[in-house]
Amino acid sequence: MYSPFGANFAKTILRLAGERDVLRIVSDQVGAPSSALDVADGVLTVARNVLSEPDRADLRGLFHMGAGGEATWAEFAAEICDWLRARKGRTVTVEKITTADYPTPARRPANSRLDSGKLASLHGYRMPLWRASLPGVLERLA
Repeated sequence: MYSPFGANFAKTILRLAGERDVLRIVSDQVGAPSSALDVADGVLTVARNVLSEPDRADLRGLFHMGAGGEATWAEFAAEICDWLRARKGRTVTVEKITTADYPTPARRPANSRLDSGKLASLHGYRMPLWRASLPGVLERLA
């Protein structure tokens, strides 16, 4: 999850890209980087649907909500660095590393993608592809 607000991976990459020429980023963990702005839109859609049809029990429950597409952390970082190069002329190289090369106290899954099909079928909301949402968030951070 990334956004123009709070601490998150996209903001960290922008900061580090301003300080370093090479970023070492994990490339063996895949997910779907999701904009908090898109999640907010999805939550509002769900709320409107539930309020408009309060007797529909199937509109309630557990729903996954994740961006379309997938990326490793390194691919996500590289996309941010590509935006930075195009927008500000700053070139930063993303060096792909393994999880073993970057040990952290928290264990991360190799695949953290979510299936948002139930949300799409019952609420008619499908989050945009992560690459489509990223530039708008980065523009707000620039």
